[in-house]
Amino acid sequence: MRRTTTYPVEGRNAMAAWRQVAPLWRVAWNFFWLEICRVLPFLGLKSWLLRHLVSMDVDPGAAVGVMAMPDILRPDLIHIGPQSIIGYNVTILTHEFLPHAYRLGPVEIGAWVLIGANATILPGIRIGDGAIVAAGAVVTRDVPAGAIVGGVPARVIGRVEDSESQVYRTE
Repeated sequence: MRRTTTYPVEGRNAMAAWRQVAPLWRVAWNFFWLEICRVLPFLGLKSWLLRHLVSMDVDPGAAVGVMAMPDILRPDLIHIGPQSIIGYNVTILTHEFLPHAYRLGPVEIGAWVLIGANATILPGIRIGDGAIVAAGAVVTRDVPAGAIVGGVPARVIGRVEDSESQVYRTE
């Protein structure tokens, strides 16, 4: 079950009311730093910038790949655990717009998680420790610890213990 809160919007579609989600100055600030971080190849510096200038909860040992796109309106709702790898062009959303409302929800990525290239994580999702999200997957529900998920929408397709992917975890 996704952990989101729905906020109704009166009189216009919710996307037109995006300033209720975050103030203009904050969105501009986030946009500037997130665009720099998208192309920055230095993982340590990128994690530092995301933590200190964009207010994301990124463990210093995590690696956020090139072109990864955290939510621009509310990146402060994203937690990335230790030793996790966020692949190329991954999108992590903490908001979504509906015709008459918008939803906000935190995204919690555990320790030693691998998220493959071009995956999309929807708001309110928790990805358990040691899980693997296949490239191109759209994660619409929680991922249990140690699960391998893939597809659209993402479904469990294996377990880390049953896979050669165990090399991504060290004990």
